Amino acid sequence: MSFVSRFLSFALLATLLISCGCQPPRDPMLDLLDVDLTKTKLDDLDRTMALVDSEIRFEQKEFSNNMATGLNRWAETRGTELDKGSWQEDVLTKDLMDASASLDIAEGFKDLSFFNTDGYYLQQSNWISQIANRVTNPEIQMAPFELYRMAADNYKPDEDVEAPLVEVVKKLHPEMGEDAGQAVANSMSVFDWVVRNIQLLPDSNLTQEEQEEARLNESESAAAAGIPGVGYQRYPWQSLLYGQGDYVDRAKIFMLGLRELGIDSVMLATQDENGNSVPWAVGVVVGENYYLFDTKLGLPIPGEKLGSIATLDQVRANPELITSLSLTNEESLADDTAYWLKPDQLGDLVALVYTSPESVSKRMSNLEAALPVDLRTDLAFTTAEIAARLPAKEGVAVEPWNVGYQTHEFRQAIRNALEKKSDDVISAKLNDYYFNEFYIDNFVVYRTARARFFKGKFGLDSAGLSLNAIQSFQRLKYTQEQIDNLGSDSDQQRRLGIRKEAEQNVTDFNTEVRSVQGQMDLIRRDAGLFLAQCHFDNGSMNAAANWLENIRAEDGVDRWDDGITYLLGRSQEKLKDYDQAIEIFSSDDLQQSHGNLIRARMLKEIINTL
Repeated sequence: MSFVSRFLSFALLATLLISCGCQPPRDPMLDLLDVDLTKTKLDDLDRTMALVDSEIRFEQKEFSNNMATGLNRWAETRGTELDKGSWQEDVLTKDLMDASASLDIAEGFKDLSFFNTDGYYLQQSNWISQIANRVTNPEIQMAPFELYRMAADNYKPDEDVEAPLVEVVKKLHPEMGEDAGQAVANSMSVFDWVVRNIQLLPDSNLTQEEQEEARLNESESAAAAGIPGVGYQRYPWQSLLYGQGDYVDRAKIFMLGLRELGIDSVMLATQDENGNSVPWAVGVVVGENYYLFDTKLGLPIPGEKLGSIATLDQVRANPELITSLSLTNEESLADDTAYWLKPDQLGDLVALVYTSPESVSKRMSNLEAALPVDLRTDLAFTTAEIAARLPAKEGVAVEPWNVGYQTHEFRQAIRNALEKKSDDVISAKLNDYYFNEFYIDNFVVYRTARARFFKGKFGLDSAGLSLNAIQSFQRLKYTQEQIDNLGSDSDQQRRLGIRKEAEQNVTDFNTEVRSVQGQMDLIRRDAGLFLAQCHFDNGSMNAAANWLENIRAEDGVDRWDDGITYLLGRSQEKLKDYDQAIEIFSSDDLQQSHGNLIRARMLKEIINTL
């Protein structure tokens, strides 16, 4: 019997059975079709999500297009099935959504279709999840915390202690229980990683005249006009990729890392004379307390006991915990040595809950629910749910934080400006973009190396199929000879994605080679610090210190002075060369000098107590 005849016979039987109130027998072929359709849905999703964790060297635009195409194909096959979820609009972000209505990604937060930028958001979640889970592994968690180990009465854990950092935290906070100790230890680990690996950039506090000079369009909002400002110039994935960010950029990554671990946090902010929120420190929720972490200082706010971490209640009760964060004349000769917050500002604070247009969207809620357990990350959350869990504190109002929406506005202004290639005035305003981002965005092997680092891929590949993070950055330390010979080195051309000379005319080929040579020169400047960061994360402090000492003498690395100095001090601290670490931290001309000098002070005090 042909397929058509069989189908017609089945249809006739079904009609007769339905007319008499009976249920027709189910054709086994339909069961097979259902199984195939379900498998296709899962295959679409698996294939697309595999791109997030893939080491295939996609161009950024190619990656984002492939992600959007795959996710939308998956969403279309799911159809109305996606609407059966429990997603509800986040009532606390309604005003933010309304204010950002010009953004497609905000306007379409109730839709099921995905945007081209969603691939970056998913990759960001994947990177942060892998970082947070890696650095909180009890087997390696203790390694970076020599200062706190010494503060805890020079604690030396036995081999059978399963979570030594938790024991350190409990010794420094005698009133703390096991669960609270674990939460604080995990918070310290994520915070420490962020401070070590995201070099602190200065705040972009432009004068009114400078803002007008930087303006890219006539939007009323500074972010939407493309005017640089604190905290909104970079997505978290960009800060990770570039290895730099201001103190708010650091805070965003820290808070997202905590969220992956199930730990709530807020950005505690003061208010300026115009009623605008001024971010201060991240308040990590542990029980009914906000433990304070200052991403500009690069340290948790010290408590009364040397090595402990202060809570909001404690700094309110004891203002000296804040005033003691100012530097003395012996420590610094800088013009302004005062800590940036005054105790009288603590009475009226805002607890800002980090959010973004993606995190409150229906599509991300559905996607998170559909992901297999081993791929699941915290893609969707509502500020209302988080706000309901926060400890109630007098003088602390809870609000959603608009910085994630401002970043979309700022980046949209940059994208629109880049399309105006013939406008020389606009092009001149984008110099920072070309110098700090363009070469990275276009250098695919750089992004692969960074991704391997985030994963903690430090071991050798037994199959010999791919490099680890250390090998990847070693390869990016190009010699001048390698750069000069790129035009004749076909192997290097292939690795860097240069089209063969035979596939294009001589002029285009030479132009492409010269462009990549310029990128190689910039990349090798960055690779030394990133290689040292790999060694530090891998527990090889000697190797990290050796690399850092070597690259300090190289030309053109001044843009990494902060990161090199800080990591070198941390390496010497871990190697127990405390005097050398103190000397390194005592440098007075870096962006993070204030926090480094406080760390040097703490080291001296701890050493004197031993």
